[in-house]
Amino acid sequence: MVEDREYLFVYGTLMKGCPAHDLLGDSIFVSRAITSERHTLYEITSPYGDRYPALLLNGGEHYVIGELYLVSPKMLDKLDFYEGVLEGDYIRTKIKVKRLDIGKDVEAYVYAINPNLLQTLISEGRAKPLVSLEGDKVLWKC
Repeated sequence: MVEDREYLFVYGTLMKGCPAHDLLGDSIFVSRAITSERHTLYEITSPYGDRYPALLLNGGEHYVIGELYLVSPKMLDKLDFYEGVLEGDYIRTKIKVKRLDIGKDVEAYVYAINPNLLQTLISEGRAKPLVSLEGDKVLWKC
């Protein structure tokens, strides 16, 4: 691993081809990846009509497909701001993901939605779980 860098698993707007990908700056793409455990991926609609995904770490129905990067501590601080960690919207935590290039599990940071915020969004009709078209795997497309 590159010195002082950590793995980060992204599954939404930070992926290649998505609106916020440029925020990753000098982060190093490692591989496509998939969560090692099942979770639930929700689609959120902002008050402005924008769509974005939110991962609920709950042992849900699907393995979530995304991308794995090596990021610096400074980049994690920047992404904490983008993801609303200080406001309590998202939580940065580590989970196991499988690197699809070598089939090996690694621990990676991920941004998961705060369950309390998700419940509010569900009650407002602004969050719905994504339905998988690939059996037990789910991929958000921007």
